[in-house]
Amino acid sequence: MSLIEHLDELRKRIIISLIAIFLAMAGCFIFKSYILELMIQPIKGKELITLSPTESFMTVFKVVGYAGLIVASPVIIYQIWAFVAPGLKTREKRVVIMATIFTSVLFIGGVVFGWVFVLPRGLDFLLNYQGDIFNQQVQAAKYFSFVAMFLLGFGVVFEIPAMLLTLARLGVVSHKTLAKNRKYAVLIGALVSAVLTPGQDLFSMIAMFIPAMLLFEFSVQASRVIEKRQQQKEEAAAAEEAAEEAAEEAAAEAGSGESD
Repeated sequence: MSLIEHLDELRKRIIISLIAIFLAMAGCFIFKSYILELMIQPIKGKELITLSPTESFMTVFKVVGYAGLIVASPVIIYQIWAFVAPGLKTREKRVVIMATIFTSVLFIGGVVFGWVFVLPRGLDFLLNYQGDIFNQQVQAAKYFSFVAMFLLGFGVVFEIPAMLLTLARLGVVSHKTLAKNRKYAVLIGALVSAVLTPGQDLFSMIAMFIPAMLLFEFSVQASRVIEKRQQQKEEAAAAEEAAEEAAEEAAAEAGSGESD
């Protein structure tokens, strides 16, 4: 493809993604009451307050926007894949397809993990901390932004294995490289946890940092297995090639013997 064709293809993919987001947001707006009810489950019993006439509307709009992005994410991921695929080799396409599926599953898994295991306990701790002294009131806009960014952060953190294992599969990094740079991974994990946690409170940072490090260690061990399997395949292919060459040489010698 020429540069103009690439830009035209990129424009096409962006337009399709934007249409998908718009339609997903429209659908989520229809079911906004159910979505809002679901999102306030972790603080059931506490009332959300608004501090301006427009806050209710803008808060609902933001929630619908977040939900629309999540619903439209499969279409967006496919559009990215459709744009990149023509420039990839057959082996690279297989790796990217598996990585795309793996990435989607891990992102959803991260969101579910954060929603089920971390968010309820975290909010219970934060909202009841020193409850005999403070009268905790929850502002609607800040609460929904907190929940959305918290879950998004867990989704992103759970992408670590997909990213590292894809690089390992393509031969860009090895498990030795990952293990050698573990101290940098700890530093990056701490920084990412600090950036992605919306309130920058210690509980949220630790709750995100620990899974990030566990997932990194899983990636190191999994990349070791991938490298071992690839090495075995290469050795098997080399042995098969050597056997074929030996068979051809034997056939050639037998043919020359008969001619004599």
